[in-house]
Amino acid sequence: MKNEQSDHIERNIQTFNLLTSLLSILNQNNENDTDFIIARYFLDHLDEIKNTSIYTVAEECFLSRSSVQRFIKNIGFDSYTQLKNGLDEVLNHENGFISYTDHAEFRNYLSDRIIEMLRDIEETSSSNDFRHLAELFTQADRIIILTAEDSSSACRLFQQQILTTGKLVRILTSASSNISLLNSLNEKDLLIVCSVTGNFALAIDRQLQEIRARKCLITVNKTTFFQNTYSFIYYLGRKLQINSRNIVSSRNVYNNYGLTFFFDLFFHECFLCYQKQH
Repeated sequence: MKNEQSDHIERNIQTFNLLTSLLSILNQNNENDTDFIIARYFLDHLDEIKNTSIYTVAEECFLSRSSVQRFIKNIGFDSYTQLKNGLDEVLNHENGFISYTDHAEFRNYLSDRIIEMLRDIEETSSSNDFRHLAELFTQADRIIILTAEDSSSACRLFQQQILTTGKLVRILTSASSNISLLNSLNEKDLLIVCSVTGNFALAIDRQLQEIRARKCLITVNKTTFFQNTYSFIYYLGRKLQINSRNIVSSRNVYNNYGLTFFFDLFFHECFLCYQKQH
């Protein structure tokens, strides 16, 4: 088991996807802010950082080395070396985007894949597992949805939708994690981890081990690795076959569109439960 976990053992919620963390800093800060300057430097020099020292980064950003070190700590990395390893993963992430779009008849290919995905998710949502997840959701005291930052838009929309039933949901992402909140959860609370390919769930698995809430995973990754961590696993679809205990660069229509469609269906199911109770 130790060897099987070695690919993700050093990762955690905050460092899961360095690219989204850097882009979030770019989106949230003014151009003259120190964090903005450093984040932009890393984004502008992704291909060069592997052979660039922290002294060079500080010099070219016109900042002190301590400022760069503080930035690195603030985004969850223990050292500049660890951050550079994270940048390697950013490059792999970019290759995933290229593979996703590198089709000669992309429009037809994309349309066909989306239609297949919609049918798959819709058919799967007719299962008892789907209704069971809705029951767990409506019965929980507190509900936290934990997801990678680049998958959070569908979760945030659902957060607004479900408020119409009086249910308050909190969203935590890889760019805005609150470990103290997770540690405060108890057996009456529900933690839903959204990880379509399973990469995010693999990265944060060790951090979730001691959390006392009922833990549910939404994924298409059918590895048995998750069975020791989660009390309930909902498979988003049945047709896409992923079975991996390693974090791999992968992009598909389930990544890009699956959660949005799923949460629309799930909101409807929760709304029906709410109507029955009232």
